[in-house]
Amino acid sequence: MNKEDILAKSRQENKNRDVAEISQTKDASRFAIILSLVFYCIYSMLALFADKPFNSGVSAIETCVIFAVYLHKSIKTRKNEHILCAVLMGVAFLMFSFVAIIELFQ
Repeated sequence: MNKEDILAKSRQENKNRDVAEISQTKDASRFAIILSLVFYCIYSMLALFADKPFNSGVSAIETCVIFAVYLHKSIKTRKNEHILCAVLMGVAFLMFSFVAIIELFQ
């Protein structure tokens, strides 16, 4: 393979995106997940201290995000730990969603 063939194959694999752009997108996604987890923890602690009921809707949204991350990882890597985390977070997401929907209609 010559240099042009290698570059063409690389562009095709990266969907015409620059490696730096891909890295920035991954970093932004990680930051967004961490920030949402921090917000979820702060919100849950404030609700606990204010003696308010636990908000299952917020928990469902947060577990959905984490479930999506581990589902993507398990599909891409097929590692047992990612599959296990995806299953556990999927179950947690379904439980929180179920409770949130029940609370919504009470």
